[in-house]
Amino acid sequence: MGNAIKFTDKGGIEIRAAQAADHFEISVVDSGTGIAPADQGKIFEEFQQVDNTNTRKKGGTGLGLSISKKIVELHGGRITVESEEGTGSTFTISIPVNAQPVKDAAQ
Repeated sequence: MGNAIKFTDKGGIEIRAAQAADHFEISVVDSGTGIAPADQGKIFEEFQQVDNTNTRKKGGTGLGLSISKKIVELHGGRITVESEEGTGSTFTISIPVNAQPVKDAAQ
């Protein structure tokens, strides 16, 4: 949500939540700057940011999405992004309804 607010200068941001048979899905949809396909794979890595002028102006450490990914995965879920430059992004987390620990968080 923080990134959606940071990178959406016009348009809007929407949070969607739904339950499928065995999992919850929560999506953050924005009409912000979007992310190029070449950059989408690396944004979930530590200290990685999309290298453009807008990102440098907005600041940040490049840790938020990597931390989010780790938390979601510890709950047995996954996080995905769908994005197109200039039209915004949709980040979706999917978490099992009856989540079981995947691994010890201290590892």
